[in-house]
Amino acid sequence: MPYLRLSSLPLDDATKRHLADELTSTVLDVLTDQKPEWATVHFTPFEPNDFAVAGRLVSDGAIPDTHLEISAPDVDEKSWFALRNRLTDVLIEALGIPDSERWHVNVKLNRYDPHSFAVAGNATDELDDLVSEEDVTWERPRGGGWGRRALWLGFAVGAYASYRWFAGRVATAASATY
Repeated sequence: MPYLRLSSLPLDDATKRHLADELTSTVLDVLTDQKPEWATVHFTPFEPNDFAVAGRLVSDGAIPDTHLEISAPDVDEKSWFALRNRLTDVLIEALGIPDSERWHVNVKLNRYDPHSFAVAGNATDELDDLVSEEDVTWERPRGGGWGRRALWLGFAVGAYASYRWFAGRVATAASATY
């Protein structure tokens, strides 16, 4: 169960969505035995006056560090090498950090024994025995039924009526000036 915690200056929602997707994808590419529905990303923003580097607050001009902690079980040395490099690249690209400032991106691995982490009171190494794929659905239901279709139909009728009204107004105004 990979758990990622990103500490950085505040991020907008679009950047958080992008990072959640990219960080999760990167971790699952490297740790192929992990399940996507159990990978989490926790954003922990800090304000410039809440963080100091070398004894100097970011609000006073210090360059902020971006910290990513990943907690995961059974990460071997080869996987850790891939994770730390690829996750750093993801952060640099998504946050627009210049390559010269790469040293301000930190990635820390917290390896843990799967038996020492619990979900719903069950150790994570026991979860596969307790929950089958059929018991849990992680995807949103598709379709939407007649309500969604009615909404789209109403939107289309409104758009068509607006177009007809606008086209009539422009045609009338154009022919009146000449």
